[in-house]
Amino acid sequence: MKTQLTAEESAKLIELGVSPGKANGLWLPGTDAIIPFALSDILDILPKEIEVDSPNADGGIDTEDCYLCTQWCMNGDYADNHQWCAFYTPGFQLIGDCTAPELIDALYSLLVWVIDHKYVKLG
Repeated sequence: MKTQLTAEESAKLIELGVSPGKANGLWLPGTDAIIPFALSDILDILPKEIEVDSPNADGGIDTEDCYLCTQWCMNGDYADNHQWCAFYTPGFQLIGDCTAPELIDALYSLLVWVIDHKYVKLG
């Protein structure tokens, strides 16, 4: 099980505005000087809830509270099709749906999505 991001993934988060001080992964001598973000770091940074505006049947806008969810998805009959899914949901709709074989990779993709869509304040 992968428990921390690669140096490249960690550098991308820093480039997007995540403070390097939030990284608590294990730095390995002889590798890049960037301390990697660990799984627990990603979970700490991701908002547990976001508000999403969506059109309603009357032509207006409703604001919905969407909650962070993760689950092991079985997308087929074979083990190589099974993925971790990370997303926000107000119920039956999935928002920011990200999948990957490793939980940390699905959460990393969701964190990048959340930052890109300005659902998290950094700094």
